[in-house]
Amino acid sequence: MIKLVVIADDFTGALDTGVQFAGKGISTKIINERTITKERLEHIHTEVLVIDTETRHVSQDAAYDVIEQIVTEAKKGGIPYIYKKTDSGLRGNIGKELEAALEASGEQYLTFIPAYPAMNRVTVNGIHYIDGKPIHESMFGKDLFEPVRSPAVSDLFPQTAFPVKLYGRMEHYERTDGREIGIFDASTADDIELIVQDLLASGKMGVMAGCAGLASVLADQLGFRKRDIRMPEIPKNLFIVCGSVSDISGKQITYGQENGMERIVMIPSQLIEPGYLHTEDGHKWLQSLKQKSDSGKTCVIETGISHQERMTHYLKKHLISQEQARVAISRRLGSVLKELLSMGMLFTIMVVGGDTLHSFVDQIDCGEISIITEIEKGVVLSSMELGGKRQFLISKSGGFGDHELLIHIDRKVRS
Repeated sequence: MIKLVVIADDFTGALDTGVQFAGKGISTKIINERTITKERLEHIHTEVLVIDTETRHVSQDAAYDVIEQIVTEAKKGGIPYIYKKTDSGLRGNIGKELEAALEASGEQYLTFIPAYPAMNRVTVNGIHYIDGKPIHESMFGKDLFEPVRSPAVSDLFPQTAFPVKLYGRMEHYERTDGREIGIFDASTADDIELIVQDLLASGKMGVMAGCAGLASVLADQLGFRKRDIRMPEIPKNLFIVCGSVSDISGKQITYGQENGMERIVMIPSQLIEPGYLHTEDGHKWLQSLKQKSDSGKTCVIETGISHQERMTHYLKKHLISQEQARVAISRRLGSVLKELLSMGMLFTIMVVGGDTLHSFVDQIDCGEISIITEIEKGVVLSSMELGGKRQFLISKSGGFGDHELLIHIDRKVRS
């Protein structure tokens, strides 16, 4: 029986969170659905079910409706714990989704712990910090598509049907009764563990929210059954596709290039022009990618992180909105991977960025992802069945990791 339902708004978030359970031997499955029924839930055999709703970029009202429907059906099915996974960079429709989760759950209290101390993302006095900077002064404040404007977590809830209260370190022991959303400071994993233990003891964790930092604690606190994990042998050729435009991703790719990786920058027309991959130039370009990978090179495809002004000029010239470009680029990158697989390439795929990952999985019509383990903090190894063969996939969000991460991953794959 399902003990915990995790609801994520993008695919990398679903994997980042699911691996916290799967990596400790807990039965974990991921599905990609925006609606679900009590009957459907009853036929899924796992302890942790992660649902990717892809609500990061929809309207607030649409996101509210999706979360409300899923939580309502989960509660009808008798699932004791609901966990709304949030982005550690505070992106997405967090306020509306948490309001919907609390309303539909029928609970009196929603615990929100936005911190992820293992990734240097902490909350102090209600202000969210990344690497010591208020989040709006970090790379998340410069996000091309969704910049974070305020470091105050409470600003995610400008209008809500419920009171929103801030709790400093250890203040969770002095909370008051009443229906509310509680935002908790946390600077260490121990802080999160104390909050969870206290609220579990008082029966106030029926519905909760937070990033993968909370998931890593819940895996040890909710009494799951655990099994041994076996590491598979994976193809030693690594092929990386990056849809992220964050500074962190750019630094990782630059360092990889300086240390022998083949950096391939797609120009705007390759990313957006309809049908490009099926043109003569597109076929030649795909063949060149296959040849480079077959020769043993680790290839990294990116969208022009260091040439964003070129993309801006292209979009203005062709009257294309940022949202249209985001969707088109994610779709094109997913198509590149799909085409390379159809050409018989044998490689381990690494995808950076949730939109790109979802587009790829959607295009290959993969209904279920099996999570294996976390190979670096925030980096997930999983597998899927494609045409009777097992395809291995490494994934991470764009804003995770130090500048050497891609090289570390490449060395692990080759070893």
